[in-house]
Amino acid sequence: MSDTKNRNGVLTIYPPQIPGLVNATHPENPEGGIPLSLSVVGFIHNVVDPWVEQSLNDTASLLTNGSEIADATQIIGPDELHKSFDMFLTVFSLNEGINRLRLRVKRLSQPMPEISAPLVLLYHAERPGGEIAGSGDNPNLELSFASIIIDKGVDAPSAAAGVDATLSYIFMRELDEITFYLDGTTIKHTVTAAEVTAKRVVIKLTTEHFWQDNKRFALRFGVTDQLGNRSGPQAFWSATTYLDVHIRQPVLDLIAPKVLEARDSNGTVLNFVRDFYEARYATVEVRYPGSAPRQSVKVYWIGRNSTYGSEIQIVTAAGQTLQFRVPREEVVDTVGSGASVYYTVQLPGSNEDRPSKSLDITITEQKHRLGEPTLNAAKNNLRASYPELGKPPVPHKVRISLTVGTTRYDSAEIFIVEGSTYTDVPVPSSWITPNKGKLGLFNFTLKKTGTTEPIIFSWYLRVVL
Repeated sequence: MSDTKNRNGVLTIYPPQIPGLVNATHPENPEGGIPLSLSVVGFIHNVVDPWVEQSLNDTASLLTNGSEIADATQIIGPDELHKSFDMFLTVFSLNEGINRLRLRVKRLSQPMPEISAPLVLLYHAERPGGEIAGSGDNPNLELSFASIIIDKGVDAPSAAAGVDATLSYIFMRELDEITFYLDGTTIKHTVTAAEVTAKRVVIKLTTEHFWQDNKRFALRFGVTDQLGNRSGPQAFWSATTYLDVHIRQPVLDLIAPKVLEARDSNGTVLNFVRDFYEARYATVEVRYPGSAPRQSVKVYWIGRNSTYGSEIQIVTAAGQTLQFRVPREEVVDTVGSGASVYYTVQLPGSNEDRPSKSLDITITEQKHRLGEPTLNAAKNNLRASYPELGKPPVPHKVRISLTVGTTRYDSAEIFIVEGSTYTDVPVPSSWITPNKGKLGLFNFTLKKTGTTEPIIFSWYLRVVL
């Protein structure tokens, strides 16, 4: 019942009820708060219970904030008599902040109306940041940092001292709850009265907040007021700010790598015949101060006319020694020349390749220098040239080869013509046809017959088959 008799026998009218009220905190002790979600097409649903001695054609009116002008009126008909009934209050009759809602009842049997005590309510006419149509970034939520932090990022000393994040938005109120997104984690902050006066919130972020190193450490915030009204509401988050956070990165000293087969002149000369003649690959060893788990390392061998890039290896322990294999063909192709060897390091969460110092090595000469062979346009004849050979007193044989990926093709050995400076060797179609469109590496060898002298290797011709 909306009324009972008090001690003096006078009927007391009770205020209406609003389904969905939420708890609210305010110096005037409201009995609840009205979230914006209760507004349906601009009206707030009220439920009025029947009162004692209710009659047909009694009148119920909703009064707000001391006004005697009804904001909504219901005349009791057969459908409302002695039953709870609905009334709808327009949101435009509500003030920002505290509102007082009363029910006025005018009985046909009484000349004067009776009015309930006020229902004290808290209402926020605007959500934090204001109403934004659609989704995406909320332009009314602003996040800023000092320019030096934007430019240089966050290192260990600045994180230890604290980095000020300044947050501002329109319709800021005390007890707003800020959700601050920190690259995968969130923290909460409750807005104070002083911050409302200042029209900004400054949150000091320290090492614990910058919980991982990331060149694009993402930060953004959204706001929910104490009534549950969210910024947006679909555009909940501010635009994302990205900071280069590098507080846990060790100090890297990317010293030059080693080539284990380069044993002369303090590791800068590889004796081809003595130390590599039968080897299948060169071994590049990488170990550098500041290595740490999850760093990515890749080796590069810059040869005579090509660059080889290795597979990537991931560091699993600080100070780990990594070994990379450089294919034999890359070393043979620099015989009598040289190579520059270095590596790159990518830190976790970064796409930046940090290059090491280079190791410049020399690969010693063979008895004769043999340049690249040449291939005719039809790709069915390879010419092996050996201008330095002259007129050998002992016969030599030539053999050509083709390497495609891990597959190698070798011809038979052919005696060279005495006094000639080249030999043309047919290239079988069975070498070319299955490898069309692939990169092929041609070279040839000279062998001095009847001796134990080392075979001499030419440089490689690289061609798309």
